[in-house]
Amino acid sequence: MKKFIVALLALCVALPLAVVPPEADAASFETTIKYGVNFRAQPSTSAYIYRMIPKGERVHVIQKENNNWLRIMVKDGTIGFISADSKYTNYKGSSSSSGSSSSSSSSGKADNIINLAKRLQGRVTYKLGVRNPSKMIFDCSSFVEYVFEQHGVELPWGTKTLKNKGKAVAKSNLKKGDLVFFSANSSSINHVGIYIGNGQFIHNTPSANGITISSLNSGYWAKEYEMARRVL
Repeated sequence: MKKFIVALLALCVALPLAVVPPEADAASFETTIKYGVNFRAQPSTSAYIYRMIPKGERVHVIQKENNNWLRIMVKDGTIGFISADSKYTNYKGSSSSSGSSSSSSSSGKADNIINLAKRLQGRVTYKLGVRNPSKMIFDCSSFVEYVFEQHGVELPWGTKTLKNKGKAVAKSNLKKGDLVFFSANSSSINHVGIYIGNGQFIHNTPSANGITISSLNSGYWAKEYEMARRVL
């Protein structure tokens, strides 16, 4: 079994191609729909409609994309967009900050990224070379790329490229949101996860056929650890 897992991980250097544990804590879904609204795959009136979200359903607003669109998550873990018009929701937030405030918000952004990754635990399936958000099927690097993208951070898909993004950081100086890289019984880096604090990281792996949390300081992954990069 171990040889099978290692063999799959060794192939996780993917090249670009084209949920939430059962019933997440209701407190996470802070925004109430006031009027039925189309839930779309992209922030465009011509984008694919997943469904209409009915009055009374609660959703989680990830961020306000602009004056017209909210990026949201519904309780089955699907992420998409709804109109930001106040007639549709009771959302009172504002557009996501950028520019001079970006450095001060990096810690909060890391927490949001980690929280999203955790919400998707039990909802994601692992498959090498796949990035399929609509069915929640990813490999290790496409999952990392996906959860960062949901919070406005663009990253490449594939560990060969991803390992060169951001800046190097020592294992002793890791912060939440740092990317951690491994060579699973290989001479080259072939796996990536997200550091979540307390010596742990979250990642999409064939050994769990999905998202799991592992230790950086003991066991298999401690031996295979190679490096970390800070991208926030």
